[in-house]
Amino acid sequence: MKENRLTERATELDRDGRKAYRVAGGDDDPSTQVIRGVEEIVGQGAEKQTWLYDCVDPDALDAIFGQKHDGSPRTNGKITFPARGCEILVNADGEIVVFGPVEEDKIE
Repeated sequence: MKENRLTERATELDRDGRKAYRVAGGDDDPSTQVIRGVEEIVGQGAEKQTWLYDCVDPDALDAIFGQKHDGSPRTNGKITFPARGCEILVNADGEIVVFGPVEEDKIE
């Protein structure tokens, strides 16, 4: 990953006219990683970081991918949801991929 960037372009994952980006977050919760990754890709909107609440409950997102009651990690499952023109994929293994907004066909 480039220094000071949370997202890394993942051309092998591109689909449906959308560029794919892997999101790094270290020890951040999935909801924080999603917010930072999407804002890095499409910019910070006037609604600041509250836009995620319009798409998914951030606390629920973090809980779904948190440790099980016995302390073991979750290894299965994924959630996909739209936000700010992007499609976000969160996997139980910790991988988060943001598919950027659909690129318009350019008329030449």
